[in-house]
Amino acid sequence: MSGDLQDRVAIVTGASRGIGAAIARAMVAAGARVMLTYNQGQSEVEDVMAQCPPDQVEAVSMDVSLREDVNRAFDAACEKWGDLDIVVNNAGYLKQTLFEEIDDDEWHKTVDINLQGVFLCTQAAERIFKSQEVEGRAIINITSVGGQMGGVKAPHYAASKAGVISMTKSTAKLFAPMGVRVNAIAPGFIKTDMYEHIIANTDIDEILASIPLGRVGLPEDVANAAVFLASDKSSFITGHVLNVNGGQYLGAGS
Repeated sequence: MSGDLQDRVAIVTGASRGIGAAIARAMVAAGARVMLTYNQGQSEVEDVMAQCPPDQVEAVSMDVSLREDVNRAFDAACEKWGDLDIVVNNAGYLKQTLFEEIDDDEWHKTVDINLQGVFLCTQAAERIFKSQEVEGRAIINITSVGGQMGGVKAPHYAASKAGVISMTKSTAKLFAPMGVRVNAIAPGFIKTDMYEHIIANTDIDEILASIPLGRVGLPEDVANAAVFLASDKSSFITGHVLNVNGGQYLGAGS
């Protein structure tokens, strides 16, 4: 992957930990300059930056659900490096809650971060992309296997991630004339803080039984896919949902 993203400028949301941090590190290793956004975890994002060459990373606080925050962060990336080539909409929120116990606050928080955040960041990207004449631009949305299969333990989360898949396909069609590719990655069980929350409520044997490849994924598994979708190696791919979940999306069956 070294050099696949040489001199390109990327924004990765939710980059202080887990999948976002892994994607940021992988894109830096591939030659990109990366703006890491975070809403919480300033010390964690500083740790991520410390693992990267200082001239290739910057960080900015951003609440993905607030338009003014999103526009400020995207403008900061352009002011820092002059343009924008790659957007990774990774910031997400999950709380496993029984359907009948989901209240209005929980519903809105989930949708505001997982779906509205992708919407606002994609609008900000479109504004910048329209002002540029640059080839090889890409948007990568992190959805979930739950967005394809549903999720009885977090139906609001699954619904928000299904919305991300639909938005990916819609914007892939809309942005293609600009030369912008829009794709999604659907992780399953990945060893992150979110996974730790899940296993507190789900038996590990049940989790492994749902994954044909028989293991839980690593953040780097998703990061490798993100670099591929951001690079010219995927130049004829748009509107696609890349399953990085060990085959979990196939569902149960023999």
